[in-house]
Amino acid sequence: MKVLLSYGKYQGEIVELPVPEIKDDEVLVRVCYCGICGTDQDLFSSECSFAEDGLVTYPVRLGHEWSGVVEAVGKNVTDFQKGDKVVGDNAVACQECENCKKGLYDKCLHLLNVGTIDPVYDGAFCEYFVIPARHLHKIPHNLPLKTASLAEPFSVAYGGIKRMNITSKSTVAVIGTGCIGMAAVVLAKCLGAKDVFMIGRNPQKLEVAEKLGATIINTRETDAVQKVYELTAGKGADFVLECSGAKKTYCQAIEMAAFRAMVALIGFYAEKEDAVNVDSLVSKGLVVFGVMGESDNMSGVLGMLEKNNPDLSPIITDELPFDECLKGFTRKNFPNSIKTTVTICKEDA
Repeated sequence: MKVLLSYGKYQGEIVELPVPEIKDDEVLVRVCYCGICGTDQDLFSSECSFAEDGLVTYPVRLGHEWSGVVEAVGKNVTDFQKGDKVVGDNAVACQECENCKKGLYDKCLHLLNVGTIDPVYDGAFCEYFVIPARHLHKIPHNLPLKTASLAEPFSVAYGGIKRMNITSKSTVAVIGTGCIGMAAVVLAKCLGAKDVFMIGRNPQKLEVAEKLGATIINTRETDAVQKVYELTAGKGADFVLECSGAKKTYCQAIEMAAFRAMVALIGFYAEKEDAVNVDSLVSKGLVVFGVMGESDNMSGVLGMLEKNNPDLSPIITDELPFDECLKGFTRKNFPNSIKTTVTICKEDA
């Protein structure tokens, strides 16, 4: 089978490796689509704190945003069969430590990260992918296989959304026009939010957010905090999701939040921010929390997408065949991309 290996420093290649055999509790999946994440691009370039801090062992097989079709199952697997359309979690638990035995898989003491940092589990930029059955999820019938490859970034946004009591009276602000920010817009709209503001500076990406139902705020043209207060009659946003990880956006999220609001921090911050107005956080009684993967997020978001059936296709802005996918790991090649999706195998092979 074809497998993509990254060597860092913008070097990588597609090589031929044997199709792996499966254990009794594992499933062999024919990967049809795999999205290129910003983390994939960081690890491909080595220009990130993970690589600089020695948390990546090269070569690494990237890929954690995938969708595919079950090819074979181990003898102990009963919930899946050949032909099922599936997606998978972005981490794999050992199933043997004390936390796994309690069912606390996201607190596994030996958790493996799919296609990213150490300890790593080989990623899904390959034609055939092996994964324990407990980390698989069936794709709803109304969700196309290609857009189902967005389920992993959607599950990240869902980690923030699920803690927010968003109603038809709620105002939601989303900072960051990447895939996770777009996912936050979609999920907030699914929950019936009164207003959803998308805050960013790239006109092409903001146009996509508008297609998804957001009111856009271009920071090149206006002050985002002032605009949120203007659009909310001086109240501010009830819920803020900071998805960019850019310098100063953390401060913006705090300042645009309403009294007793909630702020979810979803981005990774490459630079430290020392100018946080803690008094504003305290005086407004804000709830601020970080978002990291949890074991129930994937099933939760798939259920939400099945129920509401939103059109996710505008989020996939670029597509590449597997043989040409290396160009997608360099940001400058696709400067306006929200999500570049790689076609690895045919759906009906």
